Amino acid sequence: MIKLAESITDLKYLPADPFAATVEALALTYGFGNTGFIRFYYQSNSAVMSILDGNVTLCASEDADFEELKEFLEVSGYLSVKSDIESINRLGFNISDSSFIVRYSSEEASRPGNFVEEFDIRIIYNLLSASGFPAGDFGSFKADICSRINKGTARFGGIAEDGALLACCFRLFEGRDSILLGALTTDEAARGRGLASKLVTYMCSSEKPSFLFCRNDGLLNFYNKCGFSQCGKWAITYKER
Repeated sequence: MIKLAESITDLKYLPADPFAATVEALALTYGFGNTGFIRFYYQSNSAVMSILDGNVTLCASEDADFEELKEFLEVSGYLSVKSDIESINRLGFNISDSSFIVRYSSEEASRPGNFVEEFDIRIIYNLLSASGFPAGDFGSFKADICSRINKGTARFGGIAEDGALLACCFRLFEGRDSILLGALTTDEAARGRGLASKLVTYMCSSEKPSFLFCRNDGLLNFYNKCGFSQCGKWAITYKER
């Protein structure tokens, strides 16, 4: 039976994977009860999910009741569901987009030169938007990422020279047992210097498994060279209208 989570202890099924990192980081940031824009649900000890403004992140085991999950999602009026590709297939949903999940499997990297842990949020947003990262509108981006940074469930890292931000990366969602990295990009004028590879490997944790979603299949070779290895595929489905 799927139930509304009322505390972090209800989210018992939280393995060390990128979907669990997302759900847990959101729960630790926004809490439970009065957050009307976000809700958390669990199915026994086999699945957990967050629903943020209709967008679902699902973390489910092979033993989950996918028929019940599908019925619940359809009633919930979801806009999108993101999970591993096997779970999306078991739900019987059409796959709108998919690519590789990679996990950092190399040694701890050294701190890059000119590394910064803080920068003007508008400049970060502009750099991400220019590279095609789906950051949404600035107000929502700022409110969400700053909330998670303040709660310790996200972390920013960048490389700057002469006051200009050349590259950035986030620990987008940091749970207690795993991390999902993202928002990695380099300013077009600074590409070819290896800044992104130095930055993303430094942002990986030596204590928790660090994962990253490739935005397209063509990036897999880049991440392999950075010390990541393929460990599955993510998929997203959008509700048909």
